[in-house]
Amino acid sequence: MRVDLLTCGWTTHPGAVARRGGGLRSVRFPALVAAVHHPTGVILYDTGYAPRVQRAVGRGVDRVYGGLLPVHVTPQETALAQLAALGVAAVDVTTIVLSHLHADHLGGLHDFPAARIVLDPAAVTAMRTARGLDRLSRGWLPALLPEDVTDRVLDPADLPRADVDLRPVTAHARVLTPEADVAVVPLPGHSDEHLGLLVRTGGTDLLLLGDAVWHTRAVTHGELPHPVVSLITRDWAGYRRTVADLARLHRARPDLVLVPSHDTDAIAAARARLEGDPATIDPGDHP
Repeated sequence: MRVDLLTCGWTTHPGAVARRGGGLRSVRFPALVAAVHHPTGVILYDTGYAPRVQRAVGRGVDRVYGGLLPVHVTPQETALAQLAALGVAAVDVTTIVLSHLHADHLGGLHDFPAARIVLDPAAVTAMRTARGLDRLSRGWLPALLPEDVTDRVLDPADLPRADVDLRPVTAHARVLTPEADVAVVPLPGHSDEHLGLLVRTGGTDLLLLGDAVWHTRAVTHGELPHPVVSLITRDWAGYRRTVADLARLHRARPDLVLVPSHDTDAIAAARARLEGDPATIDPGDHP
């Protein structure tokens, strides 16, 4: 089983948004897509940005979203194009696990019409019915949802329990593959439906975190985002609990590679681990 970590577009924030002490200088937040090449088919964790996101944020109230989170992506940077360069067609993608429904994770979903979508169906209903400022405050762009999304959604609660110990983060991981080497992991706080993905390659165990943390140093050094982030976090207390639980898991399982979706150093370190680089540095050691 192979895992490719792709960056499919990016936005910018001041560094302090991701972690306290990060400064006011604008930094890139890459949109991570993980492609798990499994014997049962290709599994994607998130779908990154696509040009349709740029079009969606150019209309109505969604222009506020586009102003706060400028979207940078070319057709060549999409998950669809990067997978094609690796020899993977859209129809080869059998499953997409969406960490949550923000545009940098959802934007490429239309490009994979044959895949089942692992996601809490209640989140889809809530997104489709939200209006105005409520929708804007939750960062939702319903135009990014395919028309048939409801027919393709697989509720993670309907998956079998995984026999894997990720406590204190969760005792309720769910098996996604017959071999039980890929499992979805609830990581609530940033959004109600937020999911991580555990991938056990046989050589390296990855826990893909989505937006459960924005920078590895939140886990390794307790450097939480700026308090202003609490205004756009669904459950700030739950978010802090998840970060604290991830920190305890990291101490208990230092071999487990934690990969936040927007931490450039962590993504690079995880790629090196997957490629067997013995000189890989723990991204938590980076300033």
